[in-house]
Amino acid sequence: MGKKKIKHLGKKRWRKRYIFEFFKKSIILFAMIVSLITFISIDKNVKELYKGINIEESAIEFYIDMADEIGNKEVQLSWKELMAIDMVRYEKDLTNIKKKDVIDTGKKFIKEINEDGNKVKKVKSFDEVIDKIGFDSSQKKLAKVYLDELKGVSLSGDTLKNQDEKIKFIENISELSFENYEKYNILPSITVGQAILESRWGESDLSKNSNNIFGIKADEKWNGKVVSTNTLENYDDKVVAAFRQYDSIEDSINDHGKFLSENKRYETSGLFNAKHYTTQAQALEDAGYATKKNENGELIYADTLIDLIRKYNLQLLDREVQEIK
Repeated sequence: MGKKKIKHLGKKRWRKRYIFEFFKKSIILFAMIVSLITFISIDKNVKELYKGINIEESAIEFYIDMADEIGNKEVQLSWKELMAIDMVRYEKDLTNIKKKDVIDTGKKFIKEINEDGNKVKKVKSFDEVIDKIGFDSSQKKLAKVYLDELKGVSLSGDTLKNQDEKIKFIENISELSFENYEKYNILPSITVGQAILESRWGESDLSKNSNNIFGIKADEKWNGKVVSTNTLENYDDKVVAAFRQYDSIEDSINDHGKFLSENKRYETSGLFNAKHYTTQAQALEDAGYATKKNENGELIYADTLIDLIRKYNLQLLDREVQEIK
């Protein structure tokens, strides 16, 4: 083979390699640009009212957050009612909902009224709001169907309809929690949430043997029956402490409100002025209701209680007592 031919073949191979490397680098650069654009787009859309992401995967959490944000810690809205309305508007496709539209809907639920000489915010009924937003008869009917479909939906990872024992526990405590709210201004979500948390759904020894579902200790003010049992303090310290013993769960709930109202530290922490489950939960922690900490030495009672309330839709009990009658 001649030298010219060999040289020609060498140049040809070099051109092929150059073209290959060029395309390889171009593809990598293109992929990086696409990834960057995608990241910016997702980040922008998350910030801009959750638009453009698959909202259906986090719809419950989104609407819970919106219900709390719109209520502004003054009144409790129902995330299910907000979602049911949007399911009608968007024909069950929640991928492109806008935060602004949800806020506009939520504001229609809130009404300021005079109560005992004070201005307070209350919640309008679902029927009144779907009338106000202009739904026709078929849309109203559909909104109610969707609201019913959402009845057992929660963040618990399973429909509450399939958790019969937990449903029964919530229902039993919630009936009495409304009385606690009327007497002591303790939100039903807080009463039920603490009962679940402290008694482990009524399965703790203290709950079973002493009807003490709130873990209230027997201090110097207590003149009733006393039982001693093991308990956890701080992160993982096990100690034996004296707890109050009751004749019934009802007695335990009644004493819960009384205990909080008689201890000045709860008034000082703002417990009774708080109108939202997040602020009441924090007030309980600030007043020292529980001292349990995580491995970093941080108090965790408020966060644990708030997470539980959201997980089982207990905040909807607050919406019930705050509705205009």
